[in-house]
Amino acid sequence: MEDEKKGSKQLWVGILVSVICLAAIFFFIEPSQIWEALKSANYWYLLLTALGITLFLVIRAWRWRFMLENEVAIMPTFHIQNIGYLVNTFLPLRLGDITQAVLIGSVPPVTIARGLSTVVMARILDMMFIVVLLPLTVSQVDFLPESVQSAALATGIVTMFAILVLIIAANQRPFITKVTTAVFSRIHRLNTEAWVRRVDDLLVGLSSLTHLKSGFILIGLTILTWIPILGAYYFGMVAVHLSPTLPMAGFVMCAAAFSVAAPSSPGQVGVFHAGVIFALVNILGQPEAESASFAFLYHAINLIVMTVWGIIGLLATGATFQHVIDSTRQYLNKKDDKINKELSHPTDLGV
Repeated sequence: MEDEKKGSKQLWVGILVSVICLAAIFFFIEPSQIWEALKSANYWYLLLTALGITLFLVIRAWRWRFMLENEVAIMPTFHIQNIGYLVNTFLPLRLGDITQAVLIGSVPPVTIARGLSTVVMARILDMMFIVVLLPLTVSQVDFLPESVQSAALATGIVTMFAILVLIIAANQRPFITKVTTAVFSRIHRLNTEAWVRRVDDLLVGLSSLTHLKSGFILIGLTILTWIPILGAYYFGMVAVHLSPTLPMAGFVMCAAAFSVAAPSSPGQVGVFHAGVIFALVNILGQPEAESASFAFLYHAINLIVMTVWGIIGLLATGATFQHVIDSTRQYLNKKDDKINKELSHPTDLGV
């Protein structure tokens, strides 16, 4: 019950943030100007945007399959991934990430825990790529403030260090287990065994980095995953008569990735638009109406593509949307019950 209240509170906070972002956009930019920019857009270029998003989904599925050590065929992996994106599009709190883990965990020999660890690590790798890409794009944008360039460079360096730490941790799992056990056991009323297991599950998702060749393949697949999205942003900007460069498209892509990390309604409505428009107008000095029209068009195309492929995934697997949601919630309820049972036994707690 407490978790449901917390989830409901987070949902309403997200909706409020989305409404505030949209209200701010229409306060500072005349809706009529956005409408005129939308009417004059070259919608043929948006077909290339849709193609880029689709290629992103395909390559990302190949990467996920590789992280699962190729133990699942590519088509089930692709469809399950897209069902997860469909759930994220229409339901809050990134429930689709859990959905992916639950569905892939029903495909032997993969388990839900292993599926969840790879889903989490995929998200981490994506964010790390974005953070490393940011200073590279910033260095190519001459009119950015020096403070922005310095902050982006520092963030990139910290992220590269974090990647190195993760690689070392993935190759030293027994040692990390000893360290985490020693640390967690000192924390009062913490289930040491459960948290050590969670850390180990996380490192299992990085098993591809335990060998040099596999690590390079995983990094290469991560880079390949995001190249089509870079193209999708580029052609989306061309469609609304902006004059983008690849570094400019990359910078906006990074800004969008950071903005959707904020609380929002399902589908990142509002926060995505605000982040993209701020990057284009306030940092890159692009026209307001065209920048806003790009944000709305790209977001709409992304939702359409994700929805179409998600529905295809449901049809291909023979599942229904309601069944998928019920399975996900059933897993979460079981997990909550297990945690509650663990917390109800003081003798099991690390003191």
